[in-house]
Amino acid sequence: MQKLPCEITPCEITMKRKSGEEKTFVFRQCTQEDVDAIVALQDAVYDALPDDTIFVKTNRDEFIESIDLDYCFCFMDGDVMAAFTLMVSGRMGYRNYGEYLDYDEERMLKTVCMDTSFVLPEYRGFGLQDYFFKYREKVAKEAGATEALTTIAPHNEYSLNNAYKSGYEEVRRMSIYGGIDRIILRKIF
Repeated sequence: MQKLPCEITPCEITMKRKSGEEKTFVFRQCTQEDVDAIVALQDAVYDALPDDTIFVKTNRDEFIESIDLDYCFCFMDGDVMAAFTLMVSGRMGYRNYGEYLDYDEERMLKTVCMDTSFVLPEYRGFGLQDYFFKYREKVAKEAGATEALTTIAPHNEYSLNNAYKSGYEEVRRMSIYGGIDRIILRKIF
């Protein structure tokens, strides 16, 4: 399964916190010009974590590769990138978690991976990560994917709850990323 064109027109989306606070964001696809902002956002989120095993950083070259081969979207608040998400398209290689599940080539090519999402702390609570889950699944289905995989730290309750709420089920626990414990979750479409 190759990446299908997914040219979305930037659109305004108003999101609401449980407190009632509303904020309007621009939701759009990322381009190569966004790489510096993506890396800076990732660094800011990572630096604010109380436990750095919750999140494994993606390197700059992987972001550059993914903008061309995969699906990268963001929420903007004016000039500030408030949130980013990346879905790896169905392809062979270490970035497809199907390798950890001994998938054959045919299955890997129909499996997308919900690789990473991060939200600046001051924008949490607006449901941006939940929106990312739903939007990426819509794109995956349109591209012909039959399932999605994701990895989440066992102690990352917020992300696990979002995944379970979105219909993902645990399929395996293992150490990856150089010895960090992760749960691999799957959703069949």
